[in-house]
Amino acid sequence: EFFKVLFRELQDPALCFFKADSESKLMWFDTTTQQAVEQLRLIGILCGLVIYNSVAIDFHFPLAMYKKLLKRPVSLDDVKELMPVVEKGFKEILDYDGDDFEDLFLLTFECASAELFTGGASRAVTQSNKNVYVSLSVNHLLNTSVKEQFDAFSEGFYSASGGKILNIFQPEELRSLVEGNEDYDFSVLERNTSYRNGYCRTSREIMFFWEVFHEMSLVDKKKFLFFLTSSDRIPVTGMKNINIIIQPHDEEDGMLPYAYTCIKLLCLPRYTTKQQLQENLLSAIQQPEGFRFDSD
Repeated sequence: EFFKVLFRELQDPALCFFKADSESKLMWFDTTTQQAVEQLRLIGILCGLVIYNSVAIDFHFPLAMYKKLLKRPVSLDDVKELMPVVEKGFKEILDYDGDDFEDLFLLTFECASAELFTGGASRAVTQSNKNVYVSLSVNHLLNTSVKEQFDAFSEGFYSASGGKILNIFQPEELRSLVEGNEDYDFSVLERNTSYRNGYCRTSREIMFFWEVFHEMSLVDKKKFLFFLTSSDRIPVTGMKNINIIIQPHDEEDGMLPYAYTCIKLLCLPRYTTKQQLQENLLSAIQQPEGFRFDSD
């Protein structure tokens, strides 16, 4: 729960550590302000501890972040994932073969107001050197412009996550270790659920619950996971490691279910009909985040 709350806070653009691209919604270093390197190193440590503690966080970096952590090269495809609008502009440059290229694009070797090499601001981009321009721009966006921030983040990450042993992973696998995945198998979730304080697998209310749950849309099932666990992501080890508990809540059957998120405990009133359970469960998972209770 600590990690999930903390990383939600770190997504606040007012903190100026990261910002989300308006199209992809992926997080990247905020280069518009100067943040203390030590703070980014600490954030890297926290990301490393996520792996150490086998926690999936709702914090989405582009694959480029994990490529860089593993010292793999990044490319235009990584810009496409992170900044699709920017990549579209680069593709238009690369695909245009007209003789009026220079007059149409009016480009020099600059990217985000930074020269791509000394004197680049006075060097025109032409049909013959446009590939070099795009290559240098990609390097600037994903490497040069964020070098100080990334180096601090990487140092912290490796100090807490196991060091060189991570090099056995592919970037996609490392991403799953940090962010989890969406490999949902809800039959496993049902099999691994435990019951207490009078509920059991064959209790009327439990049978109602699983009938209602399996009839839900994927969107609502993910909302339920978030309601109960503070994350709709699946740990890299799979749903077998999401072990939820259901116990009765002895109030009138109009009461909404509620959850203790840090122990994955669902308090489910003893509803007398499946319809009552369905209406109240769907209402509960639509509630704002503050509706859920945390265990002491």
